[in-house]
Amino acid sequence: MRSVHSTMQVMHDSELLPIFRSDAQARILAWFLLDSDREAPAASLAGVADVHQTTALREASRLVEAGLLKERRAGHTRLISADTKSPYYLPLVQILARSFGPLHVVGEELSQVAGVQHAEIVGSWAARFLGQPGAQPHDLDVVVVGKPSGRELRRAGARMEERMQIPVHVTTIAADEWADRGSGFVVDVRRGPTVPVELTAAG
Repeated sequence: MRSVHSTMQVMHDSELLPIFRSDAQARILAWFLLDSDREAPAASLAGVADVHQTTALREASRLVEAGLLKERRAGHTRLISADTKSPYYLPLVQILARSFGPLHVVGEELSQVAGVQHAEIVGSWAARFLGQPGAQPHDLDVVVVGKPSGRELRRAGARMEERMQIPVHVTTIAADEWADRGSGFVVDVRRGPTVPVELTAAG
């Protein structure tokens, strides 16, 4: 399991997305919904939410009551996980991924690399984000369009991996090749699921 410290590096205050009741609620939701395989004791959520345990337990209970999370008992331990059958599950994953997860992190890091013109997340993570069924992805595939410095791109990739605690595979392609829809690589990419990354600054 990823450490609370390393995963919390991905989390940002809910001022980015003020639709949630509190920062703690957004952090707890992101912790579970962005990794649907995760199951954790309710008593451990104070570190995730960066609040006192009483507050974390109260927020978790509200989310369970709302049908966004689910719980089960293992002896005296209350275990919490994402309720993937909720009709709100996929929309919330998409919202949280843009504000707390890979889309936010990748966009933030690639925006610091000169020469990046465009980027897309592809592969299994993109498929799950778009609602296609399958196993929880444990790595991230990113296509970068442009002529960035290989050294700077590797550094950005390392920062992404450190923040998200998953392997990140970056493939670079020149802008003219990306524009040529006859290219074999581009055809293969476009046939599969893709999610554009919003770059927050000009590369």
